[in-house]
Amino acid sequence: MRETFRATPHRHAKNAPALWRRGAWRWLAVSLPALMLAGCFNDPLSIPPVEPNRVHLPGTGPVLEPGSQLEREHKRLVGSFGGEYRSPKIQAQLNAISERLRLVSDRPNENFKVIILNSPSVNAFALPNGYVYLTRGLLALANDTAEIASVIAHEIAHVTGRHAMARAELESRSVLVSRVMTEVLENPGASQFMRDQSRVTLASFSRQQEIDADEVGVRSIAKAGFEAHGATRFLTALDRSSRMREEISATGRNEKNDILATHPATPERIANAIAIARQYGAPGIGEADRGKWLQAVDGLTFGEDPTQGLVRGRTFLHPRLKFTLEAPEGFVLENTPQAVLGVTSGAKEALRLDSNRVETTKSLTALLTDTPIEGLKVGEIRELTINQLAAATGIARGPDWTFRVVLLRSGDYVYRLIFAAQNMTAAQDTHFLEASQSFRRLTDDEAKAIQPQRIRLITAQTGERAEDIVAIHMAGQPQALERFYVINGLGPGDILQPGTSYKVIGG
Repeated sequence: MRETFRATPHRHAKNAPALWRRGAWRWLAVSLPALMLAGCFNDPLSIPPVEPNRVHLPGTGPVLEPGSQLEREHKRLVGSFGGEYRSPKIQAQLNAISERLRLVSDRPNENFKVIILNSPSVNAFALPNGYVYLTRGLLALANDTAEIASVIAHEIAHVTGRHAMARAELESRSVLVSRVMTEVLENPGASQFMRDQSRVTLASFSRQQEIDADEVGVRSIAKAGFEAHGATRFLTALDRSSRMREEISATGRNEKNDILATHPATPERIANAIAIARQYGAPGIGEADRGKWLQAVDGLTFGEDPTQGLVRGRTFLHPRLKFTLEAPEGFVLENTPQAVLGVTSGAKEALRLDSNRVETTKSLTALLTDTPIEGLKVGEIRELTINQLAAATGIARGPDWTFRVVLLRSGDYVYRLIFAAQNMTAAQDTHFLEASQSFRRLTDDEAKAIQPQRIRLITAQTGERAEDIVAIHMAGQPQALERFYVINGLGPGDILQPGTSYKVIGG
């Protein structure tokens, strides 16, 4: 939940009214005060690239003309993936790697710009002008320079292969990029679509183009001096991460939107990568600097960014805006860039929390009266006070769905809470009104106490097991042991090496 948002439907709301899809929210086109903002494989910093020891070929640099179509697409993409994530030490590593890959690419006279996106999803994609985007979720999954080089090389291959350069395909891509926003507003499956940005179809190249990019990518990292088998390791980690996310969210893979639906199946990609990598030697040949990469990602934000708000069970907390809300029993909450969404099993009940800056001269009663929900007039309006905040509530009744709307004023912002239910009962309405009473301001101390989870490095001691490290450093993490294995590229049968650094997730 960040500054600028509109309506975002929930993936479970297949039977939900058009409330989740249309323009009933237009009065909320502007929202929370300036917050830091959520492909292929989900601050443009001016850090000079590290030049490898080889003949310098001057590059032209990626072009992003002000006001151009590509600039608009770039802004939409960055905004949809949580904004840019600033980490000078990671950026320096990525710049150095992309420079080495440029020199062995089919277009060595052109530079590529790598941008880190502030999204916990695992994704990567590129625009045809040479802009390569990597999410911080993907960065956390990689374990050495060869692995991250394989991702960048894959995206560069799409660019150098001109997979999106034909005018017709570029126009199609522009439509897809634009739909990052419009589909998020109108597609009933867009909530999951936004949470797992790996399901965005921005880089839904043809199957053959993906296979070609894999092959070119593996050959490129080998030519640049990286270990060719880094691609195999990362593809394996990608597959394991995807399966773990499915288990945590207790949802099956959506074949239409899943990253693996727009790419060859990961086992197939792994097999192809292995076959190509073997042409360059056995595993271990070439650079795969684990220590260098781990030092770069030490301190990387992991999971949700508190500046965008956090979901903790049924509770949503926003430390920057200093408010919290607890959803009714049975709701599963999801924080998206547009709003906080909630749904119950079976999608018979749903909720939405969003906000807008509103002139203080406009009464809450007038706002409810002037803003119909799905074309339904809000009636039965009454004013009330919720935790010392001025509030007003009303109800809109449709033939199938009923909407309980609560507005709360805090300063020059109005927070809107909408509960929706099919054939709403008096008991449901009571539960919704009780839940609205949980909305309150956070104290300064409470807000300061909410800190992001980060990647941290620990050094394994003699005889120490993964279970021991998890119990000490990752207690409370969902599927903590499996998560430790996945982010470190390990399996249950692997023995930790004394004196070796491993990633953990902590405050």
